[in-house]
Amino acid sequence: MLEPTNSQNLIGSYKLSDTTQGLPNSNAPTLSSSASLAQLNVSVWTAKRLDKKATAQVAQANAAKTKAGNYNKNLLADCQELDALKKFVGNARNEHYAMTLPWSDMGLRLIPTAKLFDYRAHMDDMKMEFDRLTKSFLDVYSFEVSNAMATLGNMFSNDDYPPLYEVESKFRWRLTIQPLADADDFRISINDEQARVLKAEYDEFYGDAIRGAANDIWLRLKKNLETLVRQLDTKDNGKPNKLYDSVFDTAIDLVHMMRDFNLTNDTQMESVRQQLESALSGKNVEGLRHHMSARTETKNQVQQVLNSLPTLDF
Repeated sequence: MLEPTNSQNLIGSYKLSDTTQGLPNSNAPTLSSSASLAQLNVSVWTAKRLDKKATAQVAQANAAKTKAGNYNKNLLADCQELDALKKFVGNARNEHYAMTLPWSDMGLRLIPTAKLFDYRAHMDDMKMEFDRLTKSFLDVYSFEVSNAMATLGNMFSNDDYPPLYEVESKFRWRLTIQPLADADDFRISINDEQARVLKAEYDEFYGDAIRGAANDIWLRLKKNLETLVRQLDTKDNGKPNKLYDSVFDTAIDLVHMMRDFNLTNDTQMESVRQQLESALSGKNVEGLRHHMSARTETKNQVQQVLNSLPTLDF
């Protein structure tokens, strides 16, 4: 909370709503009681280093200018522990994105209060696995540096490899959960006119963020259903296309997401959810692979859902 100022043009610390009596009420939906914001920051040591000497040699060998490209050394090219860790971090970020919706350009993601416990428990499990994989890598770091001499040959330089304690400091996992503020939640020290402007600006941001979160669901749904319809279809020779479990399972997950993330009670989203749930209810990939009539019926139903999606104004 900001401290009160002594300026006669400003008043003390107060809620924004205290200074906007008589002003038009905000039209932005209130989500503070039904959602929170999550931010995941994960850092890893990439073990990559620009080799200026090798870059110059490659450029000279190809009669090119040095700035035409760079040669980046993979310092631990044969280290399975580091490869596993980097792959895990990529998957963890993808799961974080899949379980949340975008909220701001600063990395904050929207998570419904009803799903917060499951989300936090899942991310806590992933943090434990991150710590385990990090320890496994650090345990073999010195050995892998020795192996790198054979891998890199004349490009090896011991100066490229930080001491163990410094490498350890490059691996960090931080998950932050914070409340979602409404426009009237601020405590600030500004005059009435500034408060009016700030409230309008925040309402605009708030509305854009909500629309952005909803649009993210629509985009995921559109991409998935287009793929599902294509896989449910048949080739020119009449044989069915290959249907993947992952695509069908994602469609089921999106039915749940439209239920859990419809924080503004969007009637169109609920209608689409019900249509898709009806189209997929009681069906599975194995059955659809072997029963053409059910396959065709499902494809037509999913296509109808796809046709009912809103046209996003981007």
